[in-house]
Order: sequence, then C-alpha cells, then structure tokens
Amino acid sequence: MFSIIDNNFGRGVVGGPMISTQELGRRGAEVAVRILGGVPAASIKTPPLGLGTPLYDGRELRRWNISEARLPPGSIVQFREPSVWQEYRWEIAAAAATLLMLVAIVALLLVERHRRRKAELQSRSRLLEVMHLNRTAAAGALSASISHELNQSLGAIMSNAEAAELLLSATHPDLGQVQEILADIRHADQHAADVIQNLRKLLKRQSVIEAHEFDLNDVIAGSLPILLPEAQNRGVALRTDCSRRALPVLADRTHLQQVILNLAMNGMDAMMGSASQVRTVTIQTALNEGHEVEVAVADSGTGIPAEIMKNIFETFYTTKPQGTGLGLSIARTIVEIYGGKIWAENRAEGGAVFRFTMPLATAQVI
Repeated sequence: MFSIIDNNFGRGVVGGPMISTQELGRRGAEVAVRILGGVPAASIKTPPLGLGTPLYDGRELRRWNISEARLPPGSIVQFREPSVWQEYRWEIAAAAATLLMLVAIVALLLVERHRRRKAELQSRSRLLEVMHLNRTAAAGALSASISHELNQSLGAIMSNAEAAELLLSATHPDLGQVQEILADIRHADQHAADVIQNLRKLLKRQSVIEAHEFDLNDVIAGSLPILLPEAQNRGVALRTDCSRRALPVLADRTHLQQVILNLAMNGMDAMMGSASQVRTVTIQTALNEGHEVEVAVADSGTGIPAEIMKNIFETFYTTKPQGTGLGLSIARTIVEIYGGKIWAENRAEGGAVFRFTMPLATAQVI
C-alpha cells in the first residue's frame, strides 16, 4: 500500500518518501550523452538519488481513515477531495444569508402581527368604552321620561293597593273587583320591571363583543318601553310595523338595541320644530330576498339637507347645539361590525328614513 516509486502514485497507493523517476531518467540521459561523447563510463561518477519529500494521496488517506496528523513532517498531500464547504462555500453562504433574511422577515411579521393584534384589542376596548358612554348618555337623556314612567307605574300600584284595602275592609267585599285590582297591580309591576330590566341591559358595561343568535323583532319590542315615555313626553307618536316572521341575526343584542335607540332619538330630535300633531316615528322590519333583514326608522320631520347627507355618519359631525356627533357614527360602526350596512335618505312624503341591513343568521327561503 506504500511505495517508493512515484510512478505508482495516484494509482491506488497511499504514498510515502518516493524516488522521482523523472529525475532518475534525467540523470541517466546525462550519463548516456557523456558516454556517447567519448567519456569513459568508468570515469563517470553519479551521486546516488535519494528518497524525495514524502508524498501522499489524499483520497487513499481518507479511504484508509489515516489522519494527516500522523504523516511525517513536511509531507505533501495531493488529490485532496474538497469538502462541501470548500466546493460550495459561496452557494452555502448565499443560502445561509437568504435563510437568515427569511427568518428575520418572519420574525418581523410575527412582531408586527402581535403589535397589530394588540392595537386591535386596544381599539376594540376603546370602541366598547365609547359605545358604553354613548348608551349612558342616551339613558341620561331619557332619564326624566323613564322616571315619569316608573312613577306612573308606582302610582298605579299605590292607588290600586289602597282601593283593594277599602274593598277588603267592607263586610262583604267584592272579590271580583279585588281580583281585577290585583291584575292591574301585577300589570303595573311587570311594566316597571320591564323598563328597569331593559335599562339595566342598556347600561351594562362590556369588555368583549359577544355575538348570539336572536330575533331582531324582540330587540325592537324590548326598546319600546324605553322609547315610549320619551316619545309621549315629546308628543311623538311611536309606531312599529314589524315582520310577522322571525328575523334571526347573529350579533350582540345590546348593541343592536343601541342602534335602534340612537336612530329613534335622532328622529325625535329632527321633529322638534314640527307641529305636535304630525310628529311620528315609525320602526319597520322586513326580510329582503331571504338572506338579510332590513330595519327602517322613519320620521316626519323636515328631512336631511343634501349638503350634509354625506357627512351625517362621520364621527363628531353634528348639527345639534347639544349634540356630540357620536350617535350615528356608533350606529354605523355597530352595523358594520356584524356585516351590515346603514344609510339615510329623504322620503317623498317628507321627513327622513334611516335604514340598515343585517345578514340573517340562517338563510330563509321566501
């Protein structure tokens, strides 16, 4: 496996301190030339040719698992097979740089996604806070009418209770009248409880948006006990024309009630300068093409001037001296959160109508 003749080198031998056949041939040629020139052969003295620098085949060293550290000092190793790094170092470096760049981009995207998610949560939290403040302001505006409505119910309960006491103190009380009085008390108590319950739901603070399936007609029915006292106080006839079929939507009940209240209160405000006998707010619901619900809140006021029609849903835009410019803006935000749309238009017979649509929770076939 080892040789001293360099002719065998590169042909399977590991290597060793070799004699150069090229040098040996060169010296032999010189001797032959001198002999041919007439120099006696016996007089020619040629120094011996010693072993050369150790020479080894890198392929065979690798094959026989011989470490280059074990070779004699000064050895020369040829035919080394380049490593992957030596042969493709530029390609590897470029691939590594590309990979690092991609990792950096992914890291930046993840950071940006986290920041965006955090910003969205903060934005939604602020939105819920503004919506709650808007509901609180609406409840404050309705407080006088709600208080009057509750006082009426409490007064009716008191009057009926006193009448029942008088009837029961008689020698032969009329139990039929007593039963009627108790029914009136129960009705007045239920009415007051409904007003308080709907007001409590309206003022409930929320930290997250909770979407549930419910009948939109029920939301309108639940809004009437809150709106009716204010409508009566302002001399406004509040009417409803709701679809007889269920209109299931997927949303937060309180949020849609807030939209109804905002639109109805906006309609009442629009009729402040109108004669009391023509003040009317009508709330209608309908099923559009079997896949969405449409709610319309119409008033009999003077309508919306064309120059402000495009701005009425903008935040902080208001034409009212005491307005905040949040009611219609919040109504639009709520409707759009749940996949709907909202718009306003003037009616041919006078007044304005605000409409919004919501997708049905379950598509229905007409």
